[in-house]
Amino acid sequence: MKKIVLLICLTMVISPVISQVVYNPSVAIRPIMGLSVYKVELTDSSTVVTVRLTNQNQLAPFSIRSQKLIARKSGEPDAVRLIKSKNVPFAPAKHTFSFKDEVLEFVLYFPPLEKPVKYFDVQEEGIDKQFYIQGIILDRAMNNEIANAFKASQVGDLNKALEHFVNVAEMDMYFEYGMAYFNIIYILAAQNNWKEAAKWYDEFQNRFFYDKDLYVKHLTQYGIIKKIEQNR
Repeated sequence: MKKIVLLICLTMVISPVISQVVYNPSVAIRPIMGLSVYKVELTDSSTVVTVRLTNQNQLAPFSIRSQKLIARKSGEPDAVRLIKSKNVPFAPAKHTFSFKDEVLEFVLYFPPLEKPVKYFDVQEEGIDKQFYIQGIILDRAMNNEIANAFKASQVGDLNKALEHFVNVAEMDMYFEYGMAYFNIIYILAAQNNWKEAAKWYDEFQNRFFYDKDLYVKHLTQYGIIKKIEQNR
């Protein structure tokens, strides 16, 4: 019996903690362009999110008004609540940026999310949220496609960017954020391919996206929706 107990104890000591670490995951929506997720670490005991806010343009003093933050798998109602944090300027505290490209880094600690986790959200509780990072993508293949799409766009290869964004849109029908669809429509509009733009816009409208109103607003401001309707 003593040998059995010793064996169990040794097993508990040497068993590794299973973790998933993702650096620089893509994010569907956030309230400030300079807000990004530097690292996500998922273990059997915690969900740790390292956030960075870069002062790309002179930002107003930054604070998070409430410590009532939650994390949840995107599209699911069950959430876990913040248990501790590091270097977060919760109101009335605030961080005032001193120079361009200054980076504020802070860490949020939550209980574990039920695995597997492909996408999740971090946000204030309630409808009237001011701090949110939604659609944090942990799926490696999707992150690669998004990264390649933006790289191609930055060097002016719109056809290649379009190809990657189409791949993202077709990867998972359960990813309920419209980032890929918006970029597809935007690129097709830039190429004056209004027939395809109308096709993708109709598909975008027929699906549920949490951020649909935001992207419709942008497409309206750019005059793209008006052009789509004129060229049907």
